Amino acid sequence: MTTPQLSLTVRLNTSAADSRRGVVRLHPEALAALGLREWDAIALVGARRTAVVAGLAPAGTPTGTILLDDVVLSNTGLKEDATVVVAPVTVYGARTVTVTGSTLARQSIPETTLRQALLGKVLTVGDAVSLLPRDLGPGTSNAETTRALSRTFAIAWTTELLTVSSVDPAGPVSVQPNTAVVWGGDPGALPSSVPSASGFVSSGFVASSPATDRPESAPATPPPPPVEDLVGVQAQVAKLSEWLTLSLDEPELLRTLGASPHLGVLVTGPAGVGKATFVRSVVADRRLVEVDGPGVGALAADERLRRISAAAEAVRGGGVLLLTDVDAVLPADTEPVATLILDELRRVVDTEGAVLIATTAHPDDVDSRLRAPEICDRELSLPLPDGATRRALLDVLLRSVPSTGLDLAAVAGRTPGFVVADLAALCREAALR
Repeated sequence: MTTPQLSLTVRLNTSAADSRRGVVRLHPEALAALGLREWDAIALVGARRTAVVAGLAPAGTPTGTILLDDVVLSNTGLKEDATVVVAPVTVYGARTVTVTGSTLARQSIPETTLRQALLGKVLTVGDAVSLLPRDLGPGTSNAETTRALSRTFAIAWTTELLTVSSVDPAGPVSVQPNTAVVWGGDPGALPSSVPSASGFVSSGFVASSPATDRPESAPATPPPPPVEDLVGVQAQVAKLSEWLTLSLDEPELLRTLGASPHLGVLVTGPAGVGKATFVRSVVADRRLVEVDGPGVGALAADERLRRISAAAEAVRGGGVLLLTDVDAVLPADTEPVATLILDELRRVVDTEGAVLIATTAHPDDVDSRLRAPEICDRELSLPLPDGATRRALLDVLLRSVPSTGLDLAAVAGRTPGFVVADLAALCREAALR
C-alpha cells in the first residue's frame, strides 16, 4: 500500500502560542488526505528529514499551506515559500533521548525538568529543540514545568535551543513520561552563545582554532586541503594570503603607508567551485569562526541576529569570520534585520586583528550594502574550471586511488561546466560502479 504524501508550501507560523513548541499547522483537508487526526505525528522532508506533531491550522489558512515555526523551519533546512513533502510517520515512545546544550543549561536544569519540558514532542537526531513545553494537545507538559524552568534557568530558558544527539530506539521518537532524557556532551563544552579563546561550536556556526591549539574534546573535522591542491586558483590564494598577512600580521606597515589594516573580502564563484574550502585552506593556520549562511538564514529574524552577533563577538578577540552563502543571510530584498546584521559585520571589520570573509555564488542577490567600503571593500572571484584545470583537479581527487589506465584528459574533455564538487561526485559514482 502506497503511503500518502502531500507537497505543501511552507509559511512561517507567527502565533506566539505555537512558537517553538514542536507543533506545525495544516488545513483539516490536508490532514484528512493523509489519513491523520490532529496531534498525530507527521514526517517533513525538505533539505533534511524531520518529524513533528500536526495540529489544525486556523480558519482561513489555504489548503496547500503548512505553518512552521522558525525552529522546525530550520530543522527542515528550508526557507519560507519553499515546498515540503508531508507524510504520515511511525513514531515510537523513546526509551532514551540525549540532548546537548549550553554549559549553563546543563548545570541549571535537572534531567527530570528537562524531560517535562520535552514531554509530547517528536524528536529526530540532529534536530534543534526548544525548552518551551508543548502545552498543546494530549499528554503534554503543564504550567509547573514552566515555573521550574524559570526558577532554575531564569528568563534564558525561553530562548535556549538544544540539539538532539541520540535517541533510542532509532528514528523519530516521542518523549514519554517514562523516557530517560539526559544531557550529553562534555561538561566543559562551550555554551551555545558564549565564545572562548580556543574555539566555538553552535547550531548554525562552527569555530575552530589552528590544529596546534585545538582542544582535545573538540569534534574531529577533516582538515582543509593544502593550498597547493587548490588547482586553478593559485593567483587568488596568493592575493588572499597577502591581504591576511598585511592586515593581521603587519598592520603597522599599512598604517605607515597611510592605509587601514581593516579587511573585508567577498569571495564569489559558481556553486560548488569550492569557495569555502578555498578560504579554509588559506586561513588554516589562523583562528576561524564559520557561520553557515543557509542554516542561519532559515531562522527567524531575531534568532538570525543573535547567531551573527555571537559569531561576531567570538572573532573580536582575533581571527577570521567566514560567512558562507551570505545571500541567504543578507538577500538583496532588504529586510529590517539586515541593517543590524550589517552593523555587526561592520564592527568585526573595524576590530584590529579580526577579518571578515563572505562567500556567495549569487553576488547580484546580496544586499548591496555588504559591498560598502567599510565592510567588504575587496572581492575575489573563483573561475569555472577549464579543461586543463579539470584534468589537474581529477589528478588531485584520484591521487590515492588506483587509477592506472584511466584517460583523465578524456574525462576532463567530456565534463565541460563541471566544478570540483561535480568532479568529486563523479569520482564517488565511478567508485560505486
